[in-house]
Amino acid sequence: MQSNPPPPATPPLWARLRALFERVIAAIGAPAFIAALTLAPGMRTGIVRQLALVELLARKLLLAEAAALPTTTPRGPRLVEINLAASGLYTGPPMRRRTRTRASTRSIDFANPESWSARFSLAMPRDERAVQDRRAPRIRALWGPTLTPPAPPEPAPRQHSSEAFRIARRAEALRRMLDDPTPHVQRLARSRSFGVARTHDTMTRYAFAASRRFVGDHHDPRLTIDIFGAAVYAHTILTNTS
Repeated sequence: MQSNPPPPATPPLWARLRALFERVIAAIGAPAFIAALTLAPGMRTGIVRQLALVELLARKLLLAEAAALPTTTPRGPRLVEINLAASGLYTGPPMRRRTRTRASTRSIDFANPESWSARFSLAMPRDERAVQDRRAPRIRALWGPTLTPPAPPEPAPRQHSSEAFRIARRAEALRRMLDDPTPHVQRLARSRSFGVARTHDTMTRYAFAASRRFVGDHHDPRLTIDIFGAAVYAHTILTNTS
């Protein structure tokens, strides 16, 4: 009987990926420097392309570590107490609405990336078979008047930021993730697409995703191959239904 090969060790891959990120930052500049730039189209493309490569490889390592986590015991059905109205019809439980207070708009300190709100994007592919709730069919009540649903509240005004700052915030989020990948591994494992409704097609697209114009690292040419190998191993674990 042939035994399965051991999973690839991810700590050395994380160290090599951090070294690649440091070389990228040395070439394109720190996040605070990028935020102060006036980007020409060619400059923007070069910066985004290099960040996208590191982000792509980082997501594959997150997938490899999430696949190595022990599987959690699935939860049982959630029990909901339903009251009966005087007419004998079922009435749904009362909905508790949380009121959110609008936070005052804070000025952004472009020279202090630590103060930015920057979160690394997992970029999970959308399940093509899933139907969004707003597009789902509605069942009209067979008794009483048909109530028109209330209009959604107006969204709070968004603070517009420059293209350079959005790219700089993306680089800052990547830096924070590389400093401590563990919370992002757990977030990936808890995500709905990964833990509950993942499909073979979704995992395949996530594990084998590649940039449109794939570029490697001249200082460490095997890094992309080794990280892709870890993602392929994770894909085999996650899609194994035996």
